[in-house]
Amino acid sequence: MFNVFSRYASYLIVLYLFIISFSARAQEQTETLMSDKMCYACHQLDSASIGPSWQAIAARHAKRKDQLVEVLAGKIIRGGGGNWGLVPMVPNQRVSEEQALLMMQWILDQAP
Repeated sequence: MFNVFSRYASYLIVLYLFIISFSARAQEQTETLMSDKMCYACHQLDSASIGPSWQAIAARHAKRKDQLVEVLAGKIIRGGGGNWGLVPMVPNQRVSEEQALLMMQWILDQAP
């Protein structure tokens, strides 16, 4: 019985390490994507610049983040205005829908 448990425990540890490694790599890739698409020109992680910080966006939408990922990803591509002051978000047409969804999910995970 103990042999079976230890074998499964080993598998679970390997699976856990794989998931952690995959998650860290995905986060790095998303941050690189955001840099390549010039998101840092208007946004920062924890301080407002031209646009709100990603932590502020995440905090504002924390309760409904699962419902708003697609809506907010659309704003990355098409732009928007009136939600964070006078400066509108300019459209970023260099971002695909898939990339926008990935980026928005990362942003919404940045709640302080």
